[in-house]
Amino acid sequence: MSNRRPRPEGPSLFDPAEPALLSVRELVRDLKEAVERGFGHVRVEGELSNVRRPASGHCYFTLKDADAQLRCVMWRFRAGALFFEPRDGLLVRAHGEVSIYERRGDLQMIVERLEPAGEGALQQAFEALKEKLRREGLFNAAHKKPLPPYPEAIGIVTSGSGAALHDVLSILERRYPLVRVLVCPVQVQGLGAAAAIAEAIAAFNALPPGDPLRPDVLIVGRGGGSAEDLWAFNEEPVARAIFASEIPIVSAVGHETDVSIADFVADVRAATPSMAAELVVPDRRDLIAAVRGARDALRSAMQRRLMQHRQHIRHLVRSYAFNRPPDRLRQEQQRLDDLTDRLHRAMHQRLQDRRRALAHLEDRLHALDPERPLRQGYARIERHGQRVRNAADLRPDDAVTLHFHDGARRARIEPDASP
Repeated sequence: MSNRRPRPEGPSLFDPAEPALLSVRELVRDLKEAVERGFGHVRVEGELSNVRRPASGHCYFTLKDADAQLRCVMWRFRAGALFFEPRDGLLVRAHGEVSIYERRGDLQMIVERLEPAGEGALQQAFEALKEKLRREGLFNAAHKKPLPPYPEAIGIVTSGSGAALHDVLSILERRYPLVRVLVCPVQVQGLGAAAAIAEAIAAFNALPPGDPLRPDVLIVGRGGGSAEDLWAFNEEPVARAIFASEIPIVSAVGHETDVSIADFVADVRAATPSMAAELVVPDRRDLIAAVRGARDALRSAMQRRLMQHRQHIRHLVRSYAFNRPPDRLRQEQQRLDDLTDRLHRAMHQRLQDRRRALAHLEDRLHALDPERPLRQGYARIERHGQRVRNAADLRPDDAVTLHFHDGARRARIEPDASP
């Protein structure tokens, strides 16, 4: 069924009985208006060729099939929302309107939306790149790097405004508040997202070892979305940047059921960004329990060593050597006294060293106790279950909860009475 509208009744520019002398500009303009009125919104399927993206950000290309071709333009604000990179030879479906470029008199299509054509086009592109990278060895387990058990700094490459970043930061603060977090906000969907992600990974790796901004491990990912939203993590530049990274990378893309090319290349795959935060740092509660266990084990070991030395001394006292002539006996007694004295000094010194080490660890653990400030008279303020850190975050009449060491009280914020 054609999209053409019926030609209006009355005199026509093409009526030989009433010829009209027009300028080229007038004729082209009339043709442009006729084309735009004659066709509404159209959908065209064809193969891309002559794809160009100049500095202006607009995208120019030609749609063609076996018998014809059509020039097309996609303005910058539309092209910037593309989730894939247009390239020559790709079969696509274009949605837009037909017009004429007056300066050259060319028929062209103003494309509003562009998508890969055919059922499973995205999946086919995914499988093709996956197979290519697999053959090159980018997925081999031999290339996977272990995560550091106690990282001092963690880098995060994700959107600076997404909920995923907030979840990751909250979990890291709760589990391991000693770690430094370095966030590199990037575009995570649309045209240009893959390049931005790859550049962020390369920038972290370019920092020299020992630089305080160089992380020990990277989390690369984003929250959930459609296949198109997540497509940047299926692009080849991102996969190669992850493979080239000297810093271990945890891929955290979408939800548990989402699988990306980045997941296959990364050193560790996390089902969600929140799970990635749990993978890269230990839980401080486990560390506290481990230190206490080590302290108890050390105390038991020292007690066993003391008991063994006491038993050995008793055995020496009862031995035949102590029943020899008086001179030999006095020598052995003197030697025993020296050994006993040295043993006691050594054991005493070792116990002192261990006690100082344990006291240092207990001081550090005590400093991490979240209840300590409350016992000192401070209060923790929460609004809607979220901790309030700044006075500027509160508004008059906000309902808050004040947490003290011995309980909690509800309160309401009064308007600022200061002039």
